[in-house]
Amino acid sequence: MMVKESYRAQWERSRAYLETGDLGLALQELRDGLTLAPDDAFLWEEVFNLSLLGGLTQNALAAAVKLRELAPDDPRFLGMHAMAAMLAGKLADALPLFEEVLRREPGSVEARRQLARALDVAGQRGRVRALLEEAVAMAPTETGAPNDLAVHYLDHVPGEGPALAVRVLTPVVQAHPKDPSTHFNLALAHRVSDPDRARYHVQRVLKGDDKELKEQARQLLTMLPG
Repeated sequence: MMVKESYRAQWERSRAYLETGDLGLALQELRDGLTLAPDDAFLWEEVFNLSLLGGLTQNALAAAVKLRELAPDDPRFLGMHAMAAMLAGKLADALPLFEEVLRREPGSVEARRQLARALDVAGQRGRVRALLEEAVAMAPTETGAPNDLAVHYLDHVPGEGPALAVRVLTPVVQAHPKDPSTHFNLALAHRVSDPDRARYHVQRVLKGDDKELKEQARQLLTMLPG
């Protein structure tokens, strides 16, 4: 999609406001552009993205609904609608949308991750493990699905959960030796059975740039025995 001349001025002002961190004015310029091109999918998608960036979930949901009206068969807009509905707390609406995304993209790892996440948020965990295990089978060395599955094992599989988490994350850390999330989840998995190994993974997290994860790693370090 390309910027149309009819709203180029509003678009450029929106970009300028965004660069200075004024999200509200950036969104207002996009809305002004929509008065000139009310059915322009490019503008509506930008409204969606900026709304999510600002935590304006209801605005993002409204933009996603409009995009679905403009292009009902576009699978990307369907996924955006599902995500916005979940973030807006409308899980009853989000779940069938995520199901539809997976029906349309049966070979998609990301569709399985998103549906599993929505089911977990809704407390409907019966299918979460199966969906994530399918996703990991499709992409066993990627960082996304294996970490999702490891967290599920740690949180919801008593007894064998830590060992299962280590098993699923070992190929990931070999493929991505600097990934902080993988090291953090391995630290969690080893914290009882092998505290020294857990400390090693904590130290790898602390060498990274993820400030929030580093703080969690520091807290975990204080909880390790010995």
